[in-house]
Amino acid sequence: MNLPKKDKHGVSILSYSQIATFKKSKADFYDRYILQKPFEGNEYTYFGLKVGEALEKNDFSLFSDPEKTILKQVTRLHEFERSVFLEYKDHGFYLVGYIDTISEDFTRIIDYKTGGLGKEKQYSDTEYNQLHIYALAIKQDLGLDVKDASVEFIRRGGNAYRGQKLFVKDEKPIVIPQDLSEERLKHVYWDILSTAKEIEKFYKENKY
Repeated sequence: MNLPKKDKHGVSILSYSQIATFKKSKADFYDRYILQKPFEGNEYTYFGLKVGEALEKNDFSLFSDPEKTILKQVTRLHEFERSVFLEYKDHGFYLVGYIDTISEDFTRIIDYKTGGLGKEKQYSDTEYNQLHIYALAIKQDLGLDVKDASVEFIRRGGNAYRGQKLFVKDEKPIVIPQDLSEERLKHVYWDILSTAKEIEKFYKENKY
């Protein structure tokens, strides 16, 4: 399969971010992955990275005392930013991803998200399949079943577009469990393949 992004051996690579961007906006996908325009982050992006890094390092020194109280309630497992790969060898591509935190026995995975009011709803939607991809990758690579996958959503306050500083709201993190049933995982597996074929077609039609 011929996709825009390839590894050093020329094998096509996909990621959850590519898939999500393609489904949300083909124009954004074209700019970022075909034209390879640099990703321009904003205050919201940087805030999410700041929270993620603090959780990984267990260092909340950049946050206020009320923010620290909330962040210390977020679950931290054994390992952070573990890379995983889901192979589609018969189709000539693979997915790469990074698990925010994972248990030592690989049975539990968590993805951290930050967002404003109501933004947590998207992680209950069937279009959200990031953790399902990671569960499939672990099963394929290690033969182990992930038993528990969830998003831990940290509410964000402030409005950067109005010049307001972003901060962690005084609200308990929201745990959003993910459906890891065999039926759901099979659906995600084949949906990825279908989307990859759509991306290949789009790339072929728009790469010049």
